[in-house]
Amino acid sequence: MTVTYEWDIEETIDYTGKDDGLNDVLDHLFQPDFKSLKSQLDELKAHDVEDGHVHYDPVLVRDDDNGRSWAYLIDGKLPTHFEDAYQNPVAKVPARFHKEVSSA
Repeated sequence: MTVTYEWDIEETIDYTGKDDGLNDVLDHLFQPDFKSLKSQLDELKAHDVEDGHVHYDPVLVRDDDNGRSWAYLIDGKLPTHFEDAYQNPVAKVPARFHKEVSSA
């Protein structure tokens, strides 16, 4: 089974302003590594208009023969597992990615 990983910044819009999960993804800004992701995220936030509706969510994406799963950074840290679209744990996040995040 082939497994690939990719860093991404999801640009989302929150239509309700209530942080109720009713968001749409506007764009994906894929990055080659976490350092690039962090730099891009800092640049986006520096030029962003604070309207409260557009968000930039850093995420590590995992693809394999069974589909796609995500590990969203929360408070600058990766979770222990990737989750599918229904928030079910799918696979453990490899230690190398935790190390990449902590050393950036």
